[in-house]
Amino acid sequence: MEKKRAIVTGGSRGIGKALVERLLKEGWEVCTCSRKEEDLTKLEEELRRPRGLYRKVCNLGERESAKSFVMFCLERMGGIELLVNNAAILGERLPIEEYPEEVWEEVIRVNLNGVFYVTKYCLPHMGEGSFIVNLSSGAGKRPAPYWGAYAASKFGVEGFSLLLAEELKERGIRVYALNPGATRTQMRAKAYPSEDPKTLKTPDKVAEFLLKLIKSKAPSGSYDFRD
Repeated sequence: MEKKRAIVTGGSRGIGKALVERLLKEGWEVCTCSRKEEDLTKLEEELRRPRGLYRKVCNLGERESAKSFVMFCLERMGGIELLVNNAAILGERLPIEEYPEEVWEEVIRVNLNGVFYVTKYCLPHMGEGSFIVNLSSGAGKRPAPYWGAYAASKFGVEGFSLLLAEELKERGIRVYALNPGATRTQMRAKAYPSEDPKTLKTPDKVAEFLLKLIKSKAPSGSYDFRD
């Protein structure tokens, strides 16, 4: 790729933040988003206001907000070689019969509809040799009772990634669904409050794996993190 321009959703913390930092160090321009302005300001300050970083508040579960974010990125960077759909919310860990309808709807809006919106709006601006990486989960690859809408949304991300890969094969755009596995993030801590985070890999390990996957030009498909 001659130009290196990336969109990373949910880049203010966790795996998204680690990826933003790694991409910037490797000379990429990066555009990212978060629901909260203060999180984006903190990201910029912690990274010492780097050149090539663009950020915008966005609620990916709202169609017009997602579209506005992509247009903002295009205005700043002019194109896209890498899209990483990383942003997601956990919802509740409850049996289906007790699951709050409004929480279900919000999780699906962000975790699945948001991936669709951002991808749809980016695709006209992505050419041969580009990559799309959709962050999946083990909960989206095998039965995960009590993970509710999160599991359902990640099963959707897996399926969406595989069908998209087939559609984009002739355009030379690779699509990966990446299951990062257990990682030291705020979402993991919320899901497993009694777990010792020191026993988990750090987000930068996932960022490193993701970039190796891209550089290897592996075929489109579903991948699990491997040390």
